[in-house]
Amino acid sequence: MSNDILQNPLTWHQAAWLNTIKQFRSGQMPHAYLLSAEADTGKRLYAIMLAQFLLCCSPGPQAACGSCPMCLLNKAGSNPDLLIVEPEDGSKIIKVEQIRDLKKFLETSSHSFGKRVIILDSAENLGVSSANALLKGLEEPPADVMFILLTDRPKAVLATITSRCQVISLPRPEREQSLAWLRIATNEAVTASNLSLLLDFAQGRPLAGKAMYESGTLEQQQEMGDALLQLLESRLHPCNLASRYAKTQTGDMLRLLLYWLNVLCKYQLTGAEEHLKSDTMRRISATLLNPAYDRDAHTRALFSLYNEVVVAQTQLGSTSNPNAQLMLEDLLMQLNRLVRMNSHNTSGLR
Repeated sequence: MSNDILQNPLTWHQAAWLNTIKQFRSGQMPHAYLLSAEADTGKRLYAIMLAQFLLCCSPGPQAACGSCPMCLLNKAGSNPDLLIVEPEDGSKIIKVEQIRDLKKFLETSSHSFGKRVIILDSAENLGVSSANALLKGLEEPPADVMFILLTDRPKAVLATITSRCQVISLPRPEREQSLAWLRIATNEAVTASNLSLLLDFAQGRPLAGKAMYESGTLEQQQEMGDALLQLLESRLHPCNLASRYAKTQTGDMLRLLLYWLNVLCKYQLTGAEEHLKSDTMRRISATLLNPAYDRDAHTRALFSLYNEVVVAQTQLGSTSNPNAQLMLEDLLMQLNRLVRMNSHNTSGLR
């Protein structure tokens, strides 16, 4: 697989990148970084750009040259001095066998007589055995090796790992920064309103928005929204809806629920119609937000369900392997109860 040589950091990473380059120029780089940032906001791009810079034979002031033998190997995705370790397909954890392969990499010599770089993605998914196997390499690394560990859940990374790294907390992009990046990443093929909707569905994470665009997920989310609307209008049972999406699209359903609940909470608190950006959202609001019902109690119920969806999303991304079918059924039944609660309160006022 080929890779572009990255010449510029993401806009929201500019300040952190300048600090990293300053460390390099002053000879004060640590032997290991832990890059901490929200998922799909670009920390892997930061790690790859740093690796390319460190491996380059004649780097420029702030980036790899792009034309030296090492850069050409990076472009081809075959640089023997770069090792990327990440959970294998179908697994959420980094296995001990992968760390053993990493240790073999540590025991070899640089092919270019320069730096070697190890990027370890999802450091929070190191099991105890894998972490213990990694510790010796982190404690006594060869002088020519740089570790770059990545995580979007820094508190889940074992303290023994974190303590041996310099932590860089990369910032979340501002909305306008994300939209500007997405506009370019989608070749300006998406309307401004759909671009905004895409970023909303991606929970403000631009790289997730790009992936959704490339996979056609925006259309899938709109289709999923129609199905949820059928649920709210009592035309579809929660169990049937959960069964439809649990096997392959649980994450997409949770993202859509978070988007809906976020919009509804904002609208409930502010009353601003601008939050209801589509006919679907206006119909959802009319179904769920009964003006005759206690606004404060209803807002608390929406926030409570939002928090439960966040917890479900965290569990889905962990190594606990939750039952997706039961998870979705429970959340959709709670959503359905909000509708029935509204109907009950409306009938009681007649």
